[in-house]
Amino acid sequence: MRAQKFEETMRLWAKANSREWPNIESVLILGLTDGVLLIRYFSFSTRDVEGDHWYSNLDEAKRDAEQGYGVEPTAWQAVPDEKDELYQLSVMPIAGYSYDTDKAAWVASKFTDYSPKSEH
Repeated sequence: MRAQKFEETMRLWAKANSREWPNIESVLILGLTDGVLLIRYFSFSTRDVEGDHWYSNLDEAKRDAEQGYGVEPTAWQAVPDEKDELYQLSVMPIAGYSYDTDKAAWVASKFTDYSPKSEH
């Protein structure tokens, strides 16, 4: 069986349903130039990210989402692939930001600082 090819900027979203990971609300597969990311969300609407994993192809990411997070193969929904505001919001958490609902603002992640470091 040949691995399914995935286009850069393409996104697939699905609701999670896992007893092992009950806090994971949904997952997003984001196409990259080399592989895909499976991004796990505590809340997709507020972009509260739990983490992500890189996969070499779409089939591996879908298989992991099904086994690890209870995503049914038919549950995937395509998200528009234009580089619009939704695209920017979907990739922003990867850069180390999350949405602080109390402050209603994007803030650097509490867990890891991914911001560029000055060479000075």
